[in-house]
Amino acid sequence: MRATFFYQTRSQIAVVLLPVMFGFGCTQPAMRVEPLAPEENACLIWYQKLDKRLSDYELIDPSTAKITGVPFLRANRFLATFRTQSLTDTAYAEWLERMRQLDASLRINETANLPPAAVNDVLGEAPLPGSLDRVLQQCGSRLVKATLRQPEFAPLFRQQIQIPDAYRSWQRIAGAYWLTQFPAKLALKILHKKLAESFTQQLDDLPVQGRLIRYAPAETRQLTANEITAMLRAAYQNPLGIPVLSGEELGRLFNHYAPIWEIDTRNDTDKIGEAVLNDYGEPRIDTRRPVVYQNYAYTRRQGRILLQLIYQIWLPARQKSGLTDLYGGKLDSVIWRITLSPEGAPIAYDSIHACGCYYLLFPGRHYRSISPTDGAEAVLSPKHIDDIKPGQRLLLRFESRTHYLLQTAISAQPGKTPSIRYQTRAYDALLSLPLPDGTRRSLFGPDGIIASSARSECFLLWPFGVPSPGAMRQWGVHAIALTGKRYFDDPYLFEHLLAEDL
Repeated sequence: MRATFFYQTRSQIAVVLLPVMFGFGCTQPAMRVEPLAPEENACLIWYQKLDKRLSDYELIDPSTAKITGVPFLRANRFLATFRTQSLTDTAYAEWLERMRQLDASLRINETANLPPAAVNDVLGEAPLPGSLDRVLQQCGSRLVKATLRQPEFAPLFRQQIQIPDAYRSWQRIAGAYWLTQFPAKLALKILHKKLAESFTQQLDDLPVQGRLIRYAPAETRQLTANEITAMLRAAYQNPLGIPVLSGEELGRLFNHYAPIWEIDTRNDTDKIGEAVLNDYGEPRIDTRRPVVYQNYAYTRRQGRILLQLIYQIWLPARQKSGLTDLYGGKLDSVIWRITLSPEGAPIAYDSIHACGCYYLLFPGRHYRSISPTDGAEAVLSPKHIDDIKPGQRLLLRFESRTHYLLQTAISAQPGKTPSIRYQTRAYDALLSLPLPDGTRRSLFGPDGIIASSARSECFLLWPFGVPSPGAMRQWGVHAIALTGKRYFDDPYLFEHLLAEDL
């Protein structure tokens, strides 16, 4: 089903919703709804013009879904889950506002990446004076209110929210996926066995090829369990039951759970750094400035919405071991995620490389991994992670060159390895980076993939339908399984992979 708005600006401005039923091969009569006020119509036209400019320059963020006919709202996989739920009027209004805020935050970065003249045009055409942020706030809020005046629109509007599939079905068909999935599952079983070996060893017994460099958070103050519980209890007090925290509160939580990153370092390709763009707009990692990028998300489990804290490091490369190495190449990145219960206790930790590869699951206390129920491949879950007490931090040890996660350990001591203090940045900073000429560009391409980080393994793994497997990619487009389908940001991921201990 699709919906298209037609706008008339003469004596009366009307909005007509025309649903087309592809599944039933018929077209239903158009439904006329309440007309837009002139200022609302002006805002809507401005949104359409802005979308046209962003589309012309291929700047529309690929990690979320645009909604046909409603350019002031956007959905990610989590927000899309509300489309099938029965919502009160208050909760429905809150849902629309969350999608408006998501759209506005993405448009700030998208518009910043336009050429300067186009940015000036966008502001010059705005129906309201002020900054882009102010126009988006006021115009978006007006259009949300107009949508709320049209309750008959809700059932059709919900059906418009479809998150794009990160897998290419035509590739699977052309690549004989029905046959190649079987050797792939065997190869994954062998890989999992190899990756699990290091977790059977003590941290001090792991081999070191270079020298260990430890990166620790600059801020050392942590929270008590009671402070975390009180903070989250208050955060759930909203119509949708989403744990919404202020920027300051999120910062305190991020710092409390911030891990120590310990990397076996042979050369600069094993050092973490800040993502920047060179004179040609190509990504590189400045290892003079160790940075950990922070993001947050939400997931669902047993009817509750849970907060997830996400930490990401970037390295200059996965250095090739030789001419036949299919997996080496420019840039490398590791993502570490913590999922918190409504009381603030970690129920699970999980990790991927930014290619979506090497998924690892570590259940928290009182939880265990289970055989996947989503139809996709098996998951490697090498150990539990016990509760981390105040004054302690989780240490993550990584292998040289491959940057495989080798072991986790709870550490209360500085250790023999001196620490380098890392700085933190918001993940969204990667979506609009400055160029030497004063313009800006996202670290990622229009498809959410960093083209320069492509790996030769893409030819080997082509039949599984994942675009450019091995390449670094943006949050929201991480396919994390070769057989079946699985996404790192799937809001129901832990319904399929995690259970409570009895």
